[in-house]
Amino acid sequence: MHPQYLAWSASTTSSLLYIEGKPGSGKSTLAKYFEKNLVKREPNARSSTVAHYFYTFRGTKLEPTHANMLRSILYAILEQDESAFFHFQQEFRNFRRGNFSEWSYDSLKTILSSFADHPSAKPLYLILDAMDESEEGDRRGIIQLLCNLCSKENPCNIKAFLASRPLAELNHRIQESHHVIKMQDENTGDISRFADDFLTRDLKLTGEILNEARDYITNHAQGVFVWVGLVRSELLRYAETGYRGPEILKLLKGLPQELETLYQRMFSRLEKVPLRDIQDGKRLFEFVLFALRPLTVEELRDALAVPDDHNSCHENFLQNKIIAISKRIEHCGGGFLEIKGNPP
Repeated sequence: MHPQYLAWSASTTSSLLYIEGKPGSGKSTLAKYFEKNLVKREPNARSSTVAHYFYTFRGTKLEPTHANMLRSILYAILEQDESAFFHFQQEFRNFRRGNFSEWSYDSLKTILSSFADHPSAKPLYLILDAMDESEEGDRRGIIQLLCNLCSKENPCNIKAFLASRPLAELNHRIQESHHVIKMQDENTGDISRFADDFLTRDLKLTGEILNEARDYITNHAQGVFVWVGLVRSELLRYAETGYRGPEILKLLKGLPQELETLYQRMFSRLEKVPLRDIQDGKRLFEFVLFALRPLTVEELRDALAVPDDHNSCHENFLQNKIIAISKRIEHCGGGFLEIKGNPP
């Protein structure tokens, strides 16, 4: 395990662990794994209070707000530990006297801040993911609040796990006095091995061209696994037409080095395909992006089989089912959709 994680885990006082990485470097995957396996990894967590929040600007207007984060965190704490109402009492009295319709933002901050001043029988774990997607207003104030909560001088026992892309306000306040893991430093070895594997096994590169291609990918990935996966897809797509080693290397060096620009390249290619492919691709994305869970290949086969004319008979639906559905998903998905497991 990483020494920064071990130091954070073993600490008998409050402490904060900051996971820094660019989009696609695995921060959220790590945060989800940590939340799911917290009790298994941290013996103290079995008798602790755990509160988790995921900032996102892709949901409702509330989800990137600090007020919504505070409400969610405080609700989770109180739901698990009724004795924590001690921290709410004064603000609750103010709330009742003022006959307010909802808790004020300052009251929510005051309540969470109060946990730093009073020791609790239960350790408190706070897991905050995607701080970079939070609203900028008062972001510094929330970061300062977290740093105060996790100060070693506090009598409480609060452990915070914070994941974010690089942010100046985070780096300024956290790196000196707390534990930091930078994904771009930790992923280099795994990215190099992954690149070496598909360059040799799938593209059959050897010698100096192999070494140059592997080193180029490793040095330009900046710890972002998603970028490497998309580069692999682009190279394999090109290789299907027949290629020479130097041509693969030239294409590799011409690909965008930023994830967003690479996405734009892939989307622009989708606009040049036949209309039927565009229609199927649009329907695939609608179902995948708005589903509450990952969909099966069979479910996507059914989604594409639904006639545009919803009054069509059941027989038309059965006739519309695509046989080679996996190939259709890969083709119309433009490299954005991934099939895991053994496709039919």
